[in-house]
Amino acid sequence: MAEGLGIGELLRELDAGRGGPLLDVRNADEFAAWRVEARAPFETIHVPYFGFLEDPEAALARLPRGREIRVLCAKGGSSEMVAGMLVEAGVRARNVEGGMVAYGEFLAPARVPGAPDGAEVWQLVRRGKGCLSYVVARDGKAVVVDPSRNLEAYERLVRRLDSRIVAVLDTHVHADHASGGPGLAARARAPYHVEAGAGFELRHRTGPALDAAAGLGLRAIPAPGHTPGSTLFLLGGTHLLSGDTLFTRGVGRPDLGGDAEAWGRSLFRTLRDRVGPLDDGTLVLPSHYGGTDELRADGTVAARLGELRREVPEMRIRDEEEFAAAMRRSARPAPEAYLRLVQVNLGELQPEEEKLVEWELGRNECAAHGAGGRR
Repeated sequence: MAEGLGIGELLRELDAGRGGPLLDVRNADEFAAWRVEARAPFETIHVPYFGFLEDPEAALARLPRGREIRVLCAKGGSSEMVAGMLVEAGVRARNVEGGMVAYGEFLAPARVPGAPDGAEVWQLVRRGKGCLSYVVARDGKAVVVDPSRNLEAYERLVRRLDSRIVAVLDTHVHADHASGGPGLAARARAPYHVEAGAGFELRHRTGPALDAAAGLGLRAIPAPGHTPGSTLFLLGGTHLLSGDTLFTRGVGRPDLGGDAEAWGRSLFRTLRDRVGPLDDGTLVLPSHYGGTDELRADGTVAARLGELRREVPEMRIRDEEEFAAAMRRSARPAPEAYLRLVQVNLGELQPEEEKLVEWELGRNECAAHGAGGRR
């Protein structure tokens, strides 16, 4: 029987450039659509698991000898079988427990530097999805922003900070993943807040979460564009939780609601009127990112606003007509699951956990493709 390997340990090994190759035994279409990414280059070998069933000798012949093989599949079952076959054949092998599903749900906490006035800001990096969420803590109280469904990760971190959750916020109604906001708020007996915006009916109950957040120094700034109800949260004038309005290499796509023209104009005004007055030194902390090359040395995804003003092409557009045209050009079909996930986050759908896992598979596609952003 092969030894198991947790997804967190796998990522630490890959990031450090340690260990042998990763053997991916998923089907070809799954392998082509979505793969593990790391901060350092690593070798991946793709041999579908049925190859080990139909012709095990030929499959084994494709693997390097004398090195440990880490075996990965979708959920951990097929890879466990293959890893066991390798061990029986005398090959050192470990099974990546939970497979790509575990990769898609894993959260790595990293402390954001320079938080003002005794506050702590922690960014939780969801490597497999490119999602980012936050815990802001001060004086034994914590606000959680944009949580995913891995509720225990937030609860563990808040306990570690010797705090309790007093509010849960979403910067907008997400389309790429099911929000953990309502569930986390219910477990913490804390108020939850999200703005849906005009044209959307929100069926979740919301409470005085913004008041609780303000008590920790978070100021809510309406920021329509990516969605009509998008909200920025500014901490102490220095740290901007920008949701999907502004990323470290681009801006949020305004076409997911099917109206790139109107939402694009709203996004332009938000960037001009709401983000424009902020200082160049403001640290932008987005809710998504595009790849591991955006991870900084401290493990966080962040950038100074002045850098984005210089480097993000959409931020350099000064004319609303030109910006709207750029957003129209960047429009593309949304992934099929996005509409269903919006319905989940509006409270209209309550699917089984297995469906949510299926709909969330793969990286996010929340950024505008145009002159900036490769997401």
